[in-house]
Amino acid sequence: MSKARVLATCSALVLLAGSAPAAEKLKAEQLVKLHLEEGLGPAEARIKAREARGTARLASRAVGQGVLGGSFLVSSDALSSRLFIQFGANVYEGETFAFDGKDTSVGFGQRPTGNRSALGGFVNANSVILREGLLGGVLNAGWPLASLEARQARVTYDGLKKLDGQELHRLSYRAKKGQNELAIQLYLEPDTWRHVATTYVASMAQSMGPTPVESSRQSDQYFRLEERFSDFERALGLTLPRTWSLRFEASTRTTIEWKYELKADTFESK
Repeated sequence: MSKARVLATCSALVLLAGSAPAAEKLKAEQLVKLHLEEGLGPAEARIKAREARGTARLASRAVGQGVLGGSFLVSSDALSSRLFIQFGANVYEGETFAFDGKDTSVGFGQRPTGNRSALGGFVNANSVILREGLLGGVLNAGWPLASLEARQARVTYDGLKKLDGQELHRLSYRAKKGQNELAIQLYLEPDTWRHVATTYVASMAQSMGPTPVESSRQSDQYFRLEERFSDFERALGLTLPRTWSLRFEASTRTTIEWKYELKADTFESK
């Protein structure tokens, strides 16, 4: 190999090494900035009030066999948000999740009986999800990564982690107050810096039984809500997902799962 080719090869290796810093050297604030500027869009568009609406479907053993079909609407601005999911079935009418800038509200999925669904009960018990503008990801104009300083929330970078086999940048989110033991983790896609998933995990220890034998039969409860976002396209000056899925699991000795698939047909400015 000629001396010139050796020098060119060495120079290329040096440039590659300098342009691809190790993931562990990234800082949370760098990831958030890349996400907002490269993965989402300009600051003036991020805070504009907007709506997304489309179709909804639910699959769960808890509502019998088959799939329920319906519609959804998420409407938000920088301070408030409302999500309606409507199925109109006797067994399950749907969901209402709202935050008016001060108080949260979770509707009753089975209004005749006055009961919330498993998903509704989980969000109601962990209202920080609504108060922090987390539900809906970047579809929510109150998306907290765009206002961390104002919220006084803290994010830490956990490195590249696998979620369903896909390697993603993971941020752990901590609200200023009210999060309690709920673990919240946000996932960003390498290269595009888009927010593609959020997970919320909580557990609840069961009370002791009247006897040691009864106590041994008690199982702790585990709850996991996962939001996934895909089919991104440019709309309202931002890069927004058209497909939004929510998967909720409640586990003791057995696991019951609810799968919601929401597909946006239209995006509109309010």
